[in-house]
Amino acid sequence: MTWSLRTPFTTARQRAWQRRATEPGELLYVAVGDSAAQGVGARDLDASYVGLLAARLQRHTGRTVRIVNLSRYGARLGDALEQQLPELAELKPDLVTVAIGANDMVNFDAGRFADEYTRLIAGLPEHAIVADLPCFHFGDRELDAVIASRMIADLVHDRGMAFAPLHRVTEKRRGWGSWPEFTWDQFHPSALGYRVWESAFAAAVNRRAREVGAAS
Repeated sequence: MTWSLRTPFTTARQRAWQRRATEPGELLYVAVGDSAAQGVGARDLDASYVGLLAARLQRHTGRTVRIVNLSRYGARLGDALEQQLPELAELKPDLVTVAIGANDMVNFDAGRFADEYTRLIAGLPEHAIVADLPCFHFGDRELDAVIASRMIADLVHDRGMAFAPLHRVTEKRRGWGSWPEFTWDQFHPSALGYRVWESAFAAAVNRRAREVGAAS
């Protein structure tokens, strides 16, 4: 990562998640992703979509949840394959969420994206919940995000995994009225925006909570 004014904040956020990973919990939730999974734009970890989903899992199971957040600021699919999947393979999570690929829209290559996402899907546990890309609202990146999201949906459904319709949920919010759902950079979600992201995962996480509860 190149140095920027956001680097100290990002490093602090990464350290905060690392500390959170040391806290005990009966269930293990692992997040794969980029800066959105880090919760950049929210004031604290609990206001991120990862924090909100952990709270949802705890409510629906009545069991405490430990979070291991493998995400990295600026991560692309290649980073997830090289860094996050090997770490995931060492764990035995009860819940896995995946939301990555938005940073790959900067120089979108459909063939490479499909290849890398296919490899990513193959490395996930069968119970993982995978989201497509958020809506970019306008421009070429949104056109690419639509194509990429369709690829992701097809790959997830072909493997029979749970799908979180992030693009559809965020697309419904498109327009001037959605501005409060973004932080100062008008790219990362705000705390309100992360509640929208959490809603895309909610149904699948509820189902997974019932599965975990039935197995306990």
